[in-house]
Amino acid sequence: MDFDEFREFGHASIEFIINYLSNIRDRNVLSGVVPHEVINQLPRQIPEQPEHWRHILNDLENIILPGLTHWQSPYFNAFFPSSTSAGSIIGELLTAGIGVLGFSWLSAD
Repeated sequence: MDFDEFREFGHASIEFIINYLSNIRDRNVLSGVVPHEVINQLPRQIPEQPEHWRHILNDLENIILPGLTHWQSPYFNAFFPSSTSAGSIIGELLTAGIGVLGFSWLSAD
C-alpha cells in the first residue's frame, strides 16, 4: 500500500468509524448471529492476492459487525464504555502510526 492509498483508506476508515458511532443507537447491542455464521461467510482459504480495502470495510460492516456486542452503544449497560471519545480514537491512531510501545524497559526491573 503506497501513501496515497493509505491516505484514501485512512479517510474512509475514519468515515466508517464516524458513521458507526453516529448510528450505533440503530444497532442491536448484542449479536444476533448463530454460531459459525461469521466464519462461514469468510473465505476458507487465505487469498493469494490482497483484497481491496473497500471490500474489507464492506466485510467489516456486513459480516463482522453483526457478530459483535456493541460496547459503545448507549444501550449497553453491563460495563462503562472506554476509548469512545473522538480524542481517544485519534490517540490510538497516532500511537499506532508512530509505533509507540506502551511500556518502559525500566518497568522490567
